[in-house]
Amino acid sequence: MRFGWCLLWAFALAGCTSQPVIAPHGIVSNNPCIDAVLAEIALPGHVTAISSYSHDPDSASAPLAWSAKLPAIGTGAEELLLARPKLVLTGNLASSGANAVLARAGVKTVAIGVAPTIAEDIQQIRTIAAALGRGDAGERLISDIKESLPSTQFSGPNVSAIIWQNGGFVAGEGTLQDELLARHGFRNASAQYGLSSWGVLPLETLMRSPPQVIFMPTHKSGSDAREMRARQKLLAHLGGRTRIIEFPDRLLFCGGPTTIKVSAILAKTRASFGKDMP
Repeated sequence: MRFGWCLLWAFALAGCTSQPVIAPHGIVSNNPCIDAVLAEIALPGHVTAISSYSHDPDSASAPLAWSAKLPAIGTGAEELLLARPKLVLTGNLASSGANAVLARAGVKTVAIGVAPTIAEDIQQIRTIAAALGRGDAGERLISDIKESLPSTQFSGPNVSAIIWQNGGFVAGEGTLQDELLARHGFRNASAQYGLSSWGVLPLETLMRSPPQVIFMPTHKSGSDAREMRARQKLLAHLGGRTRIIEFPDRLLFCGGPTTIKVSAILAKTRASFGKDMP
């Protein structure tokens, strides 16, 4: 009988699937942006489960080679409790009810929101690092992020640009991406289309008044690939007026180490215009 109960418990922990059992007493994250930070600062073996988004090449901000070694976990209280974690790192959009259940069960939970500025993103890295007892590793990541940014304010003319996600979503004023564009000498053109912090920009509107640069994904699979081909066919009519720069959707989701990759793309693109002639 005791053996039978052990089997039932094992199935519960595994979610009755072939997914690897989550090791108990570890650090669990169900947020892909937090996963990306953990991949850089956590010690091997300390993280025992991550967000399912980090297993998807189109949405993962963490390195897939790191994510593939870890089982995924959701946001439900029951699933999180069954994992028996010592620490849960979650986004502030996760179920507040689940967080309350975890608190009553004595499970330490740290919630991290979406950072609208570089300064707040850096503070969130410090919060995660402190929760792990990895302050020095957090500061090394922060140093790398700061080094990826221009050391001085860009002095040349600003180049108009948008970051245009699949589905038409655009990062506007008051977003981390908006600040990164400005730091690298771009003027976020989202405002000229009447968009606020986040909005959907129809292709027809963009075609009537295109910016000088469109940062967007250029490779997709499945149904997204058909939409992408249609979009690119129409954008080809812009000729030399607008540059299309490869910018995968996954670079739009998070700050943290993703900021380093975004900065590299923005810096290279702005440098191609020269300092004096946009």
